[in-house]
Amino acid sequence: MTQMLRYGTLFAIATMISRVTGLLRDVLLAHKFGAGIEFDAYVVAISFPFLLRRAFAEGAMTSAFVPLYNEKNKSNEFASSVITVLGVVTVSLTLLIEIFPQIVPMLLSSGAGEQTKRLTISLARISMPFVVFIFLWAVLYAIQNSHNIFFIPAVSPTLMNVGVILGTLFANVFDTRIVGPTVGFTLGGFFMFVCLVPGARRVGFKYKPSFEGIQEFLKLFFPALLAMTVSEFNVLIDVNVASLLGPGNVSAMQYANRFYQLPFGVFGVAMATVVLPMMVNESEQFEKHLFDSVKLSLFLTIPSMMGLMILSERLIALVYQHGAFTHQDTITTSTVLFYYSIGLPLYSIMAVLSRACHAKKDMRTPFKATLISFVVNAILDFALGLSLGVAGIAAATSVAGFCGMLYLAYKVKPKLDWFHTARILGASIVMGVVLLVLSFYYNSRLFTIVLVLLGMAIYMLMCKVLRISELEELFKLVRR
Repeated sequence: MTQMLRYGTLFAIATMISRVTGLLRDVLLAHKFGAGIEFDAYVVAISFPFLLRRAFAEGAMTSAFVPLYNEKNKSNEFASSVITVLGVVTVSLTLLIEIFPQIVPMLLSSGAGEQTKRLTISLARISMPFVVFIFLWAVLYAIQNSHNIFFIPAVSPTLMNVGVILGTLFANVFDTRIVGPTVGFTLGGFFMFVCLVPGARRVGFKYKPSFEGIQEFLKLFFPALLAMTVSEFNVLIDVNVASLLGPGNVSAMQYANRFYQLPFGVFGVAMATVVLPMMVNESEQFEKHLFDSVKLSLFLTIPSMMGLMILSERLIALVYQHGAFTHQDTITTSTVLFYYSIGLPLYSIMAVLSRACHAKKDMRTPFKATLISFVVNAILDFALGLSLGVAGIAAATSVAGFCGMLYLAYKVKPKLDWFHTARILGASIVMGVVLLVLSFYYNSRLFTIVLVLLGMAIYMLMCKVLRISELEELFKLVRR
């Protein structure tokens, strides 16, 4: 567990830096644009390249690439063949959207007003080249992860956030202000890719035109791509249902999701990213790595879930409520965040179990889990979204995550320490109760920060009292 915790901590620190700059980015966007037509159009325009990023880059490509890359002794020819083939695909998709940008609002915001759609079409042409840069970034990212290099790849998305921040600060230079952050988004993707080139060279990667191993890769890639595509259809449905609910709802969902992604990226994604190469490189310890990663994931995400649920309104007000972002926007966004938070440990465990399947080149099981989540989410999006509003969409997402996790747990059958999990839950509940009681006393933003720090201290104290082993392992790592 110590090795996993060390790599996971490095990844988490890097991701925290990236997510904090992402939060600063969103603060600026909220201050400048609030929750309205301009930001709705921006969200839809960048959602399409983000959708393709998760499918072609972070999701299907990485899951298929890492096991084969390690199996082939980290072959440059194999990595180059992946760049060649999928590079052609992503460039072709980019050219398609540049020629027919109306595809983006047609897919992602069919219920939006004409003004929002027209603006989305303009922004889509600017944001689409991001897909090519981020695909190349993902290959270099996977190469370095396979060599147990996690920090620089994980911190590199900071450059995208910096790009959007600069674009927002200089938005008034453009006739349409929202063009600024969109340009920054695309340039940030370019610099994300460039910053990983030196690290890839240091571990011996050099591009050599080749098609070595591409058939094996595609046999794993297409089932994984199908799973990711089904998963991303959830995003399409979420955004479309939110757009039907009126202006500002897509924005509220986006702001809440960004906040939710902070602990999910730092903790959930950290475990899933680190455990994949460890399971592949040390296959004889597969079960131990799986057991440790599930324990660590629960140790980190259950208290995060509790904290977000209790302090959702305070946190949204602290970060977003200024400038064009109103108190009513805070109420709507915090309610969405509350329901998203329920799914934090569920999706984190689902990510770890999916990676366990990918390490064994099993792409079908995660696909079936994703399909179950998709069906549940699609049904509940309309049932809850149209009856409860945008918060219902977030609730549907969490329920869908629970169903997908249950299926994966049934198929993978990871070993679980139920008593250990109960202690984590007990420590988190004590923390949550204290925060809930204290939150009624003062309403200042400074006190919100105090509550966050106090919550962390209470959780660690309870972990010490209940002898939760991960805390001691963490202290040992700090003392080294």
